[in-house]
Amino acid sequence: MIGTAGTLPRSSLLEDLERRHDDAPPRDAMRAAALEGAERYVALAHAAALRLHDRLAAEARRGSAHRRRALPADRTVGDVWLSRLTGALTHHRNAASALIRKGG
Repeated sequence: MIGTAGTLPRSSLLEDLERRHDDAPPRDAMRAAALEGAERYVALAHAAALRLHDRLAAEARRGSAHRRRALPADRTVGDVWLSRLTGALTHHRNAASALIRKGG
């Protein structure tokens, strides 16, 4: 019997892993078997990483906007906390962009 992605059904994949390993199977292999194949595991991990960077970029964007509103205009240039927030925003935007380029 074939699963949704042209692979063995979930129970067969897990049983096959258990048969091939005396000890506990590797975690990555267990995840891939539980998700009916490595392709789905990679796709879900990619989507989760993209959502994480999106959420963290949004938090940094809100935090930097709040910090800019709270500071007088002449103190924003040298503010360390604002610099950290904008650095985090830049990092997460770049990481999300790289994931989009990589994943298509």
